[in-house]
Amino acid sequence: MKLQVTGHEELIEKEDILAWEKEYRHLQWGCAGSISYITELLPPGSEVLDVGCGCGRHLFPLSACYSTTGMDISSGALHRAREYLKKQDRKADYATASLTHLPFKGETFDAVICLGVVQHLTEAGRYAAVSEIRRVLRCNGLVFLEVFGSQDMRYGGEEVEEHSFMRQNGILYHYFTPEEIRTLFKGFEFLEFKDNLLEKNYRGKKYIRHMISAVMRV
Repeated sequence: MKLQVTGHEELIEKEDILAWEKEYRHLQWGCAGSISYITELLPPGSEVLDVGCGCGRHLFPLSACYSTTGMDISSGALHRAREYLKKQDRKADYATASLTHLPFKGETFDAVICLGVVQHLTEAGRYAAVSEIRRVLRCNGLVFLEVFGSQDMRYGGEEVEEHSFMRQNGILYHYFTPEEIRTLFKGFEFLEFKDNLLEKNYRGKKYIRHMISAVMRV
């Protein structure tokens, strides 16, 4: 599997790129993310695309099991991911691109890992992203998705679209309802769907963390 550069990368908004480059200058790598729920469903050696891979939190463990490509809008984040995997003697391919314009041939991957990424797109961008995900997946390919839910404690701010808010850092945050996810991924087969509400206590007050996750098949 190799990249096919299409020129779509030039269509990525400069403001988004600059905002994420600035954001990643302050983010630490952190510990590796759990992928046990992925390895239970996806055979070893599969071709996997980790979109919005950031500094490699999930890319690192994925690279131990799969032929993995890490993709992010931030070249700085990808540089950090590449350097970390290199130090750990892990290999992956890398691509700087937007989820709305994937620089890959159709039917390239067995799975797309999309954790905390779609929530940073406009409504038009979200539908473009799902179309691109469908295009690059092989028959029976899997999508592993996680997004913020609309009951989350962080909901709110400068609203630019329904349930979508622009933070001061210039990054868009959309908060989904379960119905939105099912509509957005219409035509996909839902293998798992979780609508998770987790109560948090902070300084005597209760807050809700709302995450929606799903596993889907083309």
